[in-house]
Amino acid sequence: ELGRLDGLVGRLIELSKIENRHAVFDHRAVDVADIVADALASFEAIKFGGDVDLRVELEPNLTVLGDRAALAQAVGNLLGNAWKYTPTQGKKIDIVAVADAKRVSIAVTDNGDGIPRPEQEEIFDKFRRGAAAKQRGSLGSGLGLAIVRAIVDAHHGKVDVKSDGSHGARFRILLPRCQKTT
Repeated sequence: ELGRLDGLVGRLIELSKIENRHAVFDHRAVDVADIVADALASFEAIKFGGDVDLRVELEPNLTVLGDRAALAQAVGNLLGNAWKYTPTQGKKIDIVAVADAKRVSIAVTDNGDGIPRPEQEEIFDKFRRGAAAKQRGSLGSGLGLAIVRAIVDAHHGKVDVKSDGSHGARFRILLPRCQKTT
């Protein structure tokens, strides 16, 4: 319990620094493939050898201006949630990154229980967890998605969720695209 409390306090401090603009981000051109690779590396530790049908589809040469570690943490939080809230058997998670002329979209989609519409906005608030998470008794503090939103906001982006409320969810991070200079 002490370790869990220590982790909670650390996440609260981190979130507070980001929200109050005291966090220092290293804004530079970063390849989205590197962000996703870092997130996947941390995801390996989360899933601890568990089975998942993981599909990664990245449009080539996508670049954003941002802090690689922070953005990888945001994507990693989405992957962790997708893992946690999908059935033990038949887990499917997709990561897809595409872009238009102005924005890059990084989407994490799962085949979990879905998120009812009334909960879709409030799950990004501190300490908010969806009803399915509470019913399952899964561990969590309700800070992961708040941290995702704070990181994305600090990068002048947006995060949203789409779910029909009964099956699966797609979380999408939208960030301004930048042209990589060589």
